[in-house]
Amino acid sequence: MLQGSRQILDRCFPAGWAVILLLLTLQDSAFAQQRNFESPPILKAERLAPATLLNGNGFHVDDDVPTDGLTANFTIHTDVGTLQAHGLEMLKIRVAEVPAMIELQNTSKAGVFAKSVATNAARPVVAAGQMILNPVETVKGLPGGVSRFFGRVGLAGQKIAEAATEPEEASGGEKTVEVGKRVGQTTRDVFGYEQERRELAKRLQVDPYTTNPILTEQLDDIALTAFRAHVGVTTTMSVFIPGSIAITGTRIVSTWVWDTPRADLIVMNQNKLEELSIPDATIKNFMRNPAYPLSVQTAFVEDLTHVRDVAGVTQVVELANTAQSEDQARFLADALDMLANYHRTQTPLTSIVAKGTIFGRDRAGVLIVPVEVDYVVWTTRAAYFANRPDLAAQKRAIWLSGKMSPLAKKNFESLGWRINENTQL
Repeated sequence: MLQGSRQILDRCFPAGWAVILLLLTLQDSAFAQQRNFESPPILKAERLAPATLLNGNGFHVDDDVPTDGLTANFTIHTDVGTLQAHGLEMLKIRVAEVPAMIELQNTSKAGVFAKSVATNAARPVVAAGQMILNPVETVKGLPGGVSRFFGRVGLAGQKIAEAATEPEEASGGEKTVEVGKRVGQTTRDVFGYEQERRELAKRLQVDPYTTNPILTEQLDDIALTAFRAHVGVTTTMSVFIPGSIAITGTRIVSTWVWDTPRADLIVMNQNKLEELSIPDATIKNFMRNPAYPLSVQTAFVEDLTHVRDVAGVTQVVELANTAQSEDQARFLADALDMLANYHRTQTPLTSIVAKGTIFGRDRAGVLIVPVEVDYVVWTTRAAYFANRPDLAAQKRAIWLSGKMSPLAKKNFESLGWRINENTQL
C-alpha cells in the first residue's frame, strides 16, 4: 500500500512529494502541540501583583494563589476580617478599601456609635429602605467565572433570571423611572440616610455601592447612626492610598457615584441608553441585572457613549445582560472600557461585536480582542477561543491586562495572534 501511494505521488508530484509529506508532518506536529494542554497552576502572589498589594498596614495576602486558567483568586486577611478577590482588579479595589474598614472599625467603638451599633440589631430604617439604598447584592449560587466568555458562543445566549426589583409598570401604567421618582419624593428621610452614606464613602474614598460585605455593613451601621443621631462622622484618615478611588477607573464616574443620589444616577443611566437607541426591553433587562453594582453600571454606560458612533453598541448591551455575577459584569465592563480607550488613543474602531465576548475591528482592519484576565494557560477552552472561526483575520491582536503562560503565548502566536501583555488601555 505504501509503495502504491509512493508511485501515485511520484506520478502526480515527480519532484515534490517529499516536500508535501514534510508539510503534512509539520502540520500534524503543530496540531499535536496545540493539544498539549496545561492545568491551571497555583502561582506565587508576587508573580501576579506588586508588593504594595500583598502586604501592608492591616492586611496581608496569601502567598499561594489558585488560578482557573484565566483569573487569579486572592485571599486577603485584614484586621477586620478575611476577603476574597477574584482577579487583580478586584484585589486593587479590596486592598484600597482596607484603610476605610479599619477607620470605620475604630469609629464604631467611640461614643454614640458604639452604643448604637451594639443595639442596632433590627435596624428598621435600613430594612425598609434596603432595596432602595443598597441594591448591590452578591449574586450567589450562579456560575460566576469569566471562563464562559471563552467558551462556545452559544453560552452567551443563556437567559438570566430577572432581578427582583420594581415591576416594569405599576398600576395605571406608571413606568419604573416614574415609580423611582415618586418613591424618592415620599421617602425623603430614607434618602437623607442615603446621602449620609454617600458622603461617608466619599470621605473614605471608597465606592458607596461596594460589594465588600464587611465594608458594606460598616457603612450601613455608621451612616445610619449618624443619620438618626444627627451627628457628623469625623474620620482621621491621613494617608492617601494610591488607587483608593479605583471604583471604576474613571474619576468622573467616581464623582457621580459620590455626589449623585442613587435614584438620579439610575435615571441618568437609563436616559443615556435611550439616547443611544437601545431597545426598551434591552434597557430594562440591563438596568435590573443585579450582577452590576451601580458604579460599574454607570461606568459601562459612560463607555458606551464614547463609542456611540461605532456599529454594534446594542449588541454589547445584549451581551451585558447575560452576566450572572459581579465577576462577569466587571469582565464585560472592563472589555468595553479597553475598547473605548483603544478607540480614543490608538486607532478608531469601525465596529464592535459581542458574541461570546466583546471585540472590535479598527480602521486599519485589525481585529482587537480586549481581555481583563490575570494569567492565561493553554487549556481546551483557550484553544477553542484561539481557533474560533469568527475571530479569523489577517491581522488580529489580543490586549491582555495580565499575561500568558509561555505555551499559551507560543500557540496563540503560531495561529497568527499578536499578543499585548500587561496593557494599560
